[in-house]
Amino acid sequence: MLGASAMAVYYDPYHPDIVKQPYPVYRQLRDEAPLYYNDKYDFYAVSRYQDVRKGLLDHRTFISSRGGILELIKENVPMPPGTFIFEDPPRHTMYRQTVQRLFMPRRMNGLEPMVRDLTAKVLEPLLGRDEFDFIADIGRQLPMRVIGMLLGIPEQDLQQVREITDSKMRTEQGKPLNYEGGLQMEQSFGEYIDWRAKHPGDDVLTELLNVEFTDDLGVKRKLTREELITFFNVLAGAGNETTNRLIGWTAKTLAEYPEQRRELVQDASLIPAAIEEVLRLEPPGPHVARYVASDAEFQGKTVPAGSAILFLVGSANHDEREFPDPDRFDLHRTRAAHVTFGYGIHTCIGNVLARLEGRIVYEELLKRIPEWDIAIEHASLLPTSTVRGWDTLPAYVNARGASKIKARAAEPVAEASLAAPTSVAGTWIVTVKGPTGPMDSTLTIESANGALSGTQSGEGVTTQIQQISYDGASGNIAWSNQIAKPMRLMLQFTGSVQGGRMTGKVKAGFMGSYPFTAVRT
Repeated sequence: MLGASAMAVYYDPYHPDIVKQPYPVYRQLRDEAPLYYNDKYDFYAVSRYQDVRKGLLDHRTFISSRGGILELIKENVPMPPGTFIFEDPPRHTMYRQTVQRLFMPRRMNGLEPMVRDLTAKVLEPLLGRDEFDFIADIGRQLPMRVIGMLLGIPEQDLQQVREITDSKMRTEQGKPLNYEGGLQMEQSFGEYIDWRAKHPGDDVLTELLNVEFTDDLGVKRKLTREELITFFNVLAGAGNETTNRLIGWTAKTLAEYPEQRRELVQDASLIPAAIEEVLRLEPPGPHVARYVASDAEFQGKTVPAGSAILFLVGSANHDEREFPDPDRFDLHRTRAAHVTFGYGIHTCIGNVLARLEGRIVYEELLKRIPEWDIAIEHASLLPTSTVRGWDTLPAYVNARGASKIKARAAEPVAEASLAAPTSVAGTWIVTVKGPTGPMDSTLTIESANGALSGTQSGEGVTTQIQQISYDGASGNIAWSNQIAKPMRLMLQFTGSVQGGRMTGKVKAGFMGSYPFTAVRT
């Protein structure tokens, strides 16, 4: 573990230990290197609250059209038209005004009855359970349903959309995101746009299809199909990520401060303050990147034009110059404004919706489940540098729940000693641990004259296995399966078999690799 006081100041946004616990390093940066330069990845970083606000406000010096992610800036990745979060005026102004009216506070607050109804449906299956996972059971369920309601995404397609948007955020631990080939917008989302154009509804996508505006060339027009696809990608991704992480961090924080959680149970009017404090304490986006268009000065030193710079939001929110005892959760804090949602013209357009969802989730949850603990030793952080939040966050409400989580974590170890079977023919239930939670399918393997074949079924669709091989001596198995929805994609499974259980990984094209397990029925 990198200890902030044990070595010279060093900050690396990809280092697993720093990602896991960044705040000691942030404090050292604020005290010893408020303008910091990393020569390995060639970027500058500012960490004090006033410097971060100054940088985020100055959109002329620190421009967004090269991207808001360090890897995009360093690789000089072109931005598809309509990527309004990565645009500068006048194009940013044009696009933001087009979409901002659809996310005005009055309209977002008017969604409260529907969001509350969706929340109740998500929480209902958790009642009476000894344990559950805040991410799999709540964080991956509610935000995508809300943004799906706004965008008019059919219920049966929500999980597929969530998988696509989440996959774009993931990377190999300790490494930058790879944007080789550019910033790709998921073109299959065009199917939803085409369908909604023929079947208009009361949703944001229908309004975006019909909105007229004057573009930066003075032409009055509607959004192009390419722009609509980009808007869909941006809104679906952002609408899922921020609230998902907020739900997870709030769960962990309230478990660590049970006396303040009990205050919320007694007085629900304190919940908005608790949500704001969690947003300050654990911002889902730990930093924002900008390209430096002209020489800039911080702390009496110059950042040269042409540089990349990170504004460390997580550090700014913990600056003791602005927030007394900043590493402590205090729902009664007399607070300065945190910068979790940015500052200036690029303030997050969905901040009202994220706050609304966070408030409603915990209003409804605390009525039903007022006490819980987190099995932190079995939790895992999302493997990416662009957002910081939980991939899994198991919780329990009693000793039985704690025992179940512990036993489940030990299951693969218990079965590892079983011998490989001579045949894998039969029916297997395959569970892929995807970016949006577990996904099940049925694998049927047949053996004839020493040759294997089979089918795999899921989401109401059955596909023929293209290739399958199994080595009875080692237990190694591999098969491939071509799917057509939500896009044409080759799934390549590789793993090992012990007794009636498989474990391994599935490679899903550009979406990356995910672990899977399977049990014979």
